[in-house]
Amino acid sequence: MSVRNVGTTSNTTRCHSVRYPPSAGWMVLTFGEYLRYLSNVLYCSTVIRNELHYSTVRRTHSHGACVPVGPTEAMQRYPVLVYVHGESYEWNSGNPYDGSVLASYADLVVVTINYRLGILGFLNANLAPHLKARVANYGLMDQIAALHWVQQNVALFGGDPGNVTLFGHGTGAACINFLMTSPTVMPGLFHRAILLSGSALSSWALVEDPVSFAVRLARQVNCSIPEDLYRDHENIVDCLRDVPLEDLLRADVSAPTYLSSFGPSVDGVVIKTDFQKELLTYFHPDLQGYAGSGGGVNTNMKRSGDATLAAIANSAGGNRYDLLFGVVTSEALWRFSASDIQAGFEGERRDKIIRTYVRNAYTYHLSEIFFTVVNEYTDWERTVQHPINTRDATVAALSDAEFVAPLVQTGDLLSYKVLSNPGPDATKSYFYVFDYQTKDGDYPQRMGTVHGEELPYVFGAPLVDGFNHFPRNYTKSEVGLSEAVIVYFSNFARTG
Repeated sequence: MSVRNVGTTSNTTRCHSVRYPPSAGWMVLTFGEYLRYLSNVLYCSTVIRNELHYSTVRRTHSHGACVPVGPTEAMQRYPVLVYVHGESYEWNSGNPYDGSVLASYADLVVVTINYRLGILGFLNANLAPHLKARVANYGLMDQIAALHWVQQNVALFGGDPGNVTLFGHGTGAACINFLMTSPTVMPGLFHRAILLSGSALSSWALVEDPVSFAVRLARQVNCSIPEDLYRDHENIVDCLRDVPLEDLLRADVSAPTYLSSFGPSVDGVVIKTDFQKELLTYFHPDLQGYAGSGGGVNTNMKRSGDATLAAIANSAGGNRYDLLFGVVTSEALWRFSASDIQAGFEGERRDKIIRTYVRNAYTYHLSEIFFTVVNEYTDWERTVQHPINTRDATVAALSDAEFVAPLVQTGDLLSYKVLSNPGPDATKSYFYVFDYQTKDGDYPQRMGTVHGEELPYVFGAPLVDGFNHFPRNYTKSEVGLSEAVIVYFSNFARTG
């Protein structure tokens, strides 16, 4: 039994046959009864809110009277969008992302979720997940649990559990990419995916050596390190469980630049051993012997191989999900200081930035990679390299390395089967580039869109002149752009 103080009903609007609680009383409800009651109230309040919202955004739309429908009666089912927040594996929340405008404008059910982050969500001390699998990706498990909840309950809110689309930004998009291939995700848990500026193939997406960060953390909080980590790694976790949370959060366990310290890693359960190989052979099972460690298709940035994705263009795939993925034009600009952005910088600073990325993201042929990148992103027709041009070229190089190339490679892996053997059951993949710069944005001196600047348009902030942490004072053209983006995303959520 669940006891809820449901308050009073004075000065409330009655919605047909919804049974409101007695005035100033307590109700004793079972959890199922409470959900049914809440479903009716939310259904009616959503329609009322829609009427107010549509008048605000001047959209012509007719609505009938609010007729509450019980969970056993026929009712229109709306596509479901589940948002997985990004920004970092260490911090952020789904709470600031208000899905009400997106839901009401596009006739969708929008769900935002929270999941464990940082040490609590991704600590992994297991040196041999291929021998002894242990769950370490608790943050991803939280996302899977949320999807199970959606399957069990979203119909009570008018949603269609058979039409669920995951969409996420940055690290949230990378998490979705991991879920697309995870053996712990049951078929039918979600049906489509939207990856905004994030991929499981990005350098920061997968922690390559999670045990080293677990050991550093343990030493900082005075936990002893077992002599045999292969056998006794769980002793570290047991000790850390007794450490106050404040001490864990104060520990300084930072990752090398452009990488992550506590994030998704291979645990043998949620993310299988040899993830990069598994990602390739999941979509191309005929390559089991071709994509071995140390050679073959270079899906792992930590390896070097001569083969390219073009060599497997006719291979068979196993993708189950329609995919919409895309980037913005200046993904990596946020990594630079205000002085770098305003004044630019010389070639010496460019070389330092690119060398740092290459050293941390690659293992082999570092000098060759560095000089190739510098050559590719230098305008040799200019006899003198202006600091602003050097800045722009460096931003482009980092944007391509961290976001664009991994996402394009993900799209290639997902779409090769469709290109070689199209059919009615083939999954669909769509790629977009968002290149509009908000007039009242944070980077007025740079033409283009910075990482995350597309999110207000996805959530419909211009339609209500901004909300939460999104900018305000949008122009009429930006209102129209947001409407178009919502239409594109909602159409994909409905039909792929």
